[in-house]
Amino acid sequence: MSLRTAVKRRLLGCRLCLPALFTAGIATAAIVVGLLTDDMVTALGALLLVPSAILLFAIGLRRENTALPNRR
Repeated sequence: MSLRTAVKRRLLGCRLCLPALFTAGIATAAIVVGLLTDDMVTALGALLLVPSAILLFAIGLRRENTALPNRR
């Protein structure tokens, strides 16, 4: 199995990774908009979403790793 297929299978098979990806996308877009419009409140407020996205990725990938058998 190639690395691309393995990563795709783990991310798309993970129920918590899709909301984490969505949260990370919104946070990134809000940070960019805040910086482009010189609105520091928006940019700093969007930074609060980043830890949530990281935690969702970590929890989702840990659950996915324990649920999948080790196929070698």
